[in-house]
Amino acid sequence: TKKGEEGVSKLDMNNNDRWIVARNEEEAYTKAEKVLGCSRDEIDLERDEDVLDTWFSSGLFPFSVMGWPEQTDDLKAFYPTSLLETGLDILFFWVARMVMMGLQLTDTLPFHTVYLHAMVRDKEGRKMSKSLGNVIDPLEVI
Repeated sequence: TKKGEEGVSKLDMNNNDRWIVARNEEEAYTKAEKVLGCSRDEIDLERDEDVLDTWFSSGLFPFSVMGWPEQTDDLKAFYPTSLLETGLDILFFWVARMVMMGLQLTDTLPFHTVYLHAMVRDKEGRKMSKSLGNVIDPLEVI
């Protein structure tokens, strides 16, 4: 925000264009100057401390939902599991991270078998995707 600016809630969707994503503070200031249309000395940057990258957090999922790092009854009963069922499209993005983080943080493979299901595709062979707009409305099928 601009220094002294009030009433700008980071929870308000109307302010989404004011979020800056950058690799370092210098880059953040440069981007903020363009977005806010002011000089660096007029900008008050605030780092969001509640950020957990989706791909990173997916690697934690198999054991973190069971109460890890505590040795909870759920963790003892349900981790590791035997099977993960997923699509080929996220094999590297999620499954590999689950395996790497499971081994690194719990010294245990999170599952021993990965079952890859078929992918539903459109008539051009593309994966169904909301962003591509090629999904089927289940209510129309029914």
